[in-house]
Amino acid sequence: MLEEFIKEYKQRYILSFKSDFEGKFKNYKAHLLEPKLHPSSELCLRLNSLNVLLYEPMQIAVIGQFSSGKSTFLNALLGFDILPTGVVPVTAKPTFIKYNSFPMLKATYNDNREEYMDVSILGEFVDQRKEMRDVKFLSIYSNSEILKYITFVDTPGLNSISDADTSETMDILNKVGAIIWITLIDNAGRKSELEELNLIPQNLRKNSICLLNQKDKLTKEEIENVLIHSKSVYGKVFDTILAISSKMELKNEENSGFVEVKEFLSKDIVNKKECFIKNELELINVNLQDQYGYFIKIYEKLSSILDNFLFNFDKKIQTLLIDYLKEFMSFYAQVKDIANLVSDEISTYIEDEKRAYFVEEKNIIGSKIRKIVYTAPTLNSDKVLSSLIYSDDKLSKIFKKFRLKLNSFHEKIKADIDILLDEFKNEILMYKGEFESIRKNHNLHSDVEFAYIRKFASEVVSLFFNDYQKAVFEFNEKNDLFFDKITIKIATNYESAIKQSVWFLSDKIQRFISDYESDPVTFSLYYPKKEEILSRILINLNYFEFENDFIGNKTFIKKNVDDLMSKFVIISNKNLDYINSLKNKNLDNINYLNGLKSIL
Repeated sequence: MLEEFIKEYKQRYILSFKSDFEGKFKNYKAHLLEPKLHPSSELCLRLNSLNVLLYEPMQIAVIGQFSSGKSTFLNALLGFDILPTGVVPVTAKPTFIKYNSFPMLKATYNDNREEYMDVSILGEFVDQRKEMRDVKFLSIYSNSEILKYITFVDTPGLNSISDADTSETMDILNKVGAIIWITLIDNAGRKSELEELNLIPQNLRKNSICLLNQKDKLTKEEIENVLIHSKSVYGKVFDTILAISSKMELKNEENSGFVEVKEFLSKDIVNKKECFIKNELELINVNLQDQYGYFIKIYEKLSSILDNFLFNFDKKIQTLLIDYLKEFMSFYAQVKDIANLVSDEISTYIEDEKRAYFVEEKNIIGSKIRKIVYTAPTLNSDKVLSSLIYSDDKLSKIFKKFRLKLNSFHEKIKADIDILLDEFKNEILMYKGEFESIRKNHNLHSDVEFAYIRKFASEVVSLFFNDYQKAVFEFNEKNDLFFDKITIKIATNYESAIKQSVWFLSDKIQRFISDYESDPVTFSLYYPKKEEILSRILINLNYFEFENDFIGNKTFIKKNVDDLMSKFVIISNKNLDYINSLKNKNLDNINYLNGLKSIL
């Protein structure tokens, strides 16, 4: 039982491969299907089709504009008249020509049914001049020797009257190992052909050949001139360009060019097939790397949004902070201005009044009571308070205006931050909208990886915006508490502050009068100075309590803004670290795929 477990474990997890091309292919395939890459079903099918190609003849597509003689060429090459020819497109469906010991025809229908029949009824399927049956593709089997190592694919013309036919041909281009491009020798190098040639995949060009058909129409000198011209036109696409005549080959005439064609097709066909498979694997690898490179760009775009937000927010908030500090100084100065106004008003109610007290004077005869009259200051509290509070609403209006300006400034700070945050949120939402519905742009790409990108984009607000919003909420909470405190202790409390100041001054005047009357030599009368009155009002308005908050080296608003920026930096660093981890995961996959080059 243990031996069976070890055997099964080795088979599943310890992979070993032969050193030949087949072994290298299987090794490469196994790495491409590594679970961490989340391979798509299309990738699995493509790799399986390449795996099948290892053991089957190489597929070569015969392509050209209609009436270029594709079917006639194949008839001549194979040595029997099997494909219909005509003046309109006659190969309406892809037709695979394969080897078999005896001829037959297989039709694969659109519902994937298969039907075998005699080759003689081929025209019912491919000749657009007749009513055709609805098939997906056809397979013709023949015992021609060349088909032992090559499967030909006869295609609808690239300029067929049917867009669907042209699409079929382009689909075949991505599945074959080589191309035979056929063009009429007297029309070689037309602009329409050049546009179509640009569609040929790069990996097919080394294995492909260009044939200039119907050379029997031209003289030897004309053929040479056309070949020279064609090499200048087709040279970037095809390494080999030959002039041929299918008509001459069908008549068994010499110099038809088919000897050279057969030499090209038979020369190193195994190596060409292996080269094709290798190129396909490399293209798949590049394609998958492009996928991960695309993901990295998606993450980098989000990183850029976060970086730009932090940079722009800091730049704009520092500019706003300059205005905020000016406003804070202005508010602080307003409090003192109001206090000055109040102190001036109080000063006007400090008056002199005649007062008297009695002292006992003793002498030898006895003692007597003497009345001493003097002038002392007085502050009529009722009159002051009536003037400042009860009978005049001027002060009330001043403080109401102060509260309104304070609230307006408070709301402005909120609005300023909200605008900056909304700009950021809009960027995040645009990012979300751009990628939450993204679909893979190549069938080989991973469905799972793209699904993760969509999920990531759909959650980007909660992942990368909400923390900033929470920090702003806390910032606003601190501002709310601070401005509420200012409102309560200064703007709303002014009546109490004035009353306390008046009572304090009045009481102090009375205490000094009492002390003076008890001992005029030792004590003096108290005449409140303007600075003393102002100081007392400022104290009761809690002016000095807020000095550091309004005009200190570290004002409240600066501390709160700096704290918000510090939180933003921490949040951004955390977010960027997370994004970098996702980027690095994709970069690791790219490096992993790059490392596969050593296998082939």
